[in-house]
Order: sequence, then structure tokens, then C-alpha cells
Amino acid sequence: MKIISESIIKSNTGKTFAVKKGQTIRVIGESTADYVVFNLHNVKERFDQARTKVDQGKIYVTTGDVLISKYNNVMQTIVKDTYRGTHDMEKGMCSTSFYKKWGDEIFKIYGGVWKRLGRKKVVAPKHGCWENLAKALRPYGVLKEDVPSPLNVFQTMVINAKTGSMRYSITRPRPGGDHMDLRSEMDCLVGISACPEGGRGKDLRVVIYK
Repeated sequence: MKIISESIIKSNTGKTFAVKKGQTIRVIGESTADYVVFNLHNVKERFDQARTKVDQGKIYVTTGDVLISKYNNVMQTIVKDTYRGTHDMEKGMCSTSFYKKWGDEIFKIYGGVWKRLGRKKVVAPKHGCWENLAKALRPYGVLKEDVPSPLNVFQTMVINAKTGSMRYSITRPRPGGDHMDLRSEMDCLVGISACPEGGRGKDLRVVIYK
């Protein structure tokens, strides 16, 4: 495939990408990428978690699955997925209010696990993916409240099938980064936030292929 563009998204920032029909966008990373999609020519049509799950009869997507819009159209197809875990479509986005309310509690809950992994406590970030995506999408006329709940690439949640309870998994991408390739089935505007992950997020790399 011919490379059209390559970009780096710094941790706790967001960027947008025009991905034309037939082009493929590759997201490469070692931490979570909050991923949203819009119709490039009509941003009122956007990725919808519920349609994507219900239309395919499952809560996880991987190679061969599609991202579906609120209008029930296929927006993109996942053509390659190297991640060993599952990608989340339940949690939504972190945000200023999330870190203000839950930042310290997250460290209390997961501190024992992080300690075993050799991670140190860090200061919770002052903003999150909602703000990152809203800022990146603003030039396209997307209001903050209209940023859809994302596909959280490389974020694995452990979900109890009986109770519906969920918690973060310690499953992470491999050193050097896993990647997901998505082929556009219409002209798309893609927004991606490199999640701060409570202060532990890393930069993402994005490549667009023809």
C-alpha cells in the first residue's frame, strides 16, 4: 500500500484525519486511542456504538467487523487487528469532570495492580479525551456535546456476563505497539485522542494508506 500521510498524536491530545473511501487508516500504539468517525460531507452522520453492537450482535469488534453510523450505514471495516485483547465500546470517554471526581479513586482501586506491574502513582491529568476530541473537531462544526461515544482501541474491559459489572483489564498492547487497520467505506472524518490513561498514556502513531 502507498503511504499518504504519517502523524504522531501526543499523549492527551487529539487530531483529525480525512480518510477517503477506499483508503485505510492505521492506528499504532501502546495505550488507548479514543476513536470516532463522521461522514466527511455531513458530520451529522457519525459513528454509533449501539448500532455497531446491535447490528453485528456483539459488543467487541475486530478483523472483519464494521463501524456503523447512527444512520445505519457502514462507515469503516476493520481489515487488520494485531491486539491480543478486546477493544471497548462500553466505557465512553474520560474528561475533565471524570478526573476531577474519580482521579484519586482510580489510583486507590488499581494501585495494588499497578504496584505489581512496577508502575508509580502520577498526578491525574486536568482534562481528557472528550476535550481533546472536541478541540480537534471544532473546525468541522462538531459541537462538544455532539462528539459520539468512541471505539476505545487497545482498551480492554473485563465484563461480567451475569451482572454487567465491568472493570479495567491489565491487558496492554505489546512493547512497540499493536495496530488496527480500518478501511473507509465512505469519505470519513476520523477523530482520535491519545488517551492520558490517568497520566500513563503514550503517544500514538497514525498512518493513512491508499
